[in-house]
Amino acid sequence: MRLTTKGRYGMRLVLDIAQHEKYGPVSMAETSLRQDISAKYLERLVGELQRAGIVKSLRGREGGHMLAMPPEKITVGDVVRVLEGESAELTCSHNRLSCPRSVHCLTRAIWIAADQAMFEKLDSVTVKDIMDDGLNCISRKEAETRRKLEIPPPPVLDPSARRRAVRRIMRQRRAIVAAGPVRQPGAPKKIMVVDDDPDIVEYLVTVFADRGYATCSAGGGVEATEVLLRENPDLITLDLEMPEEWGPRFYKRFSRMPEYRNLPVIVISGLPGIHRAIPKAVATVSKPFDPEEVLRLAEGAIGEP
Repeated sequence: MRLTTKGRYGMRLVLDIAQHEKYGPVSMAETSLRQDISAKYLERLVGELQRAGIVKSLRGREGGHMLAMPPEKITVGDVVRVLEGESAELTCSHNRLSCPRSVHCLTRAIWIAADQAMFEKLDSVTVKDIMDDGLNCISRKEAETRRKLEIPPPPVLDPSARRRAVRRIMRQRRAIVAAGPVRQPGAPKKIMVVDDDPDIVEYLVTVFADRGYATCSAGGGVEATEVLLRENPDLITLDLEMPEEWGPRFYKRFSRMPEYRNLPVIVISGLPGIHRAIPKAVATVSKPFDPEEVLRLAEGAIGEP
């Protein structure tokens, strides 16, 4: 069996959609950043998966891609067959004429059996199995133990609820701004930290506060929209992958507001290819980060406190 990058990257694509579609349709730009795979290459793969009925596409501003069937109904073998076709199999297993020695070959039966065994394994593992058991690299008993020890994740708004929440905030925009603190003359400049990891939020807030900046924070895109309107910061540090809303979507929304069009943003993320996420960001920093570097970038963007 010869598995090319199409099969391997295609499986990563399907898993990425499965993991993130709870936040809404998944764009290939987002998957490209998370998986460090060319967006153009992913678009070709998703087209084949869509024609096979594994992935479905939704158009519009909030459009993207989702699974066309439950993850427990999609096996690794399904994805490999769609993307690899006959190249994933031993050529002579289905076409004796492809090799002049196939009729008399004593090893052909071995390779066919090995090929069949491989696909039996791929057909026995579903997308849900991989998501639940960590690629089946650990035993089910260990996987169950891990799940019992995990802290339940915070509730996630479904896409329609997220859109309603954002629309509500935007309708109340003037009231939120009016209720915010009044910036006193000579007050320190304010930095807003947006990240879904509370430890990172606490750390960055402490770093900025120790340098003399005022701070505010949010743990997701919906909350960040309200905090932004209320606090009117001078700079935002922005994570990319957060609950409810992908970081660049939050950026795209607030950058359309005239008063925030030129608000500087520093992207801080553990994803590969983060420099492509928000091209207009004043800087991009990879996690784990050097706090002195982040402070230097912040001071370069908005000056000292």
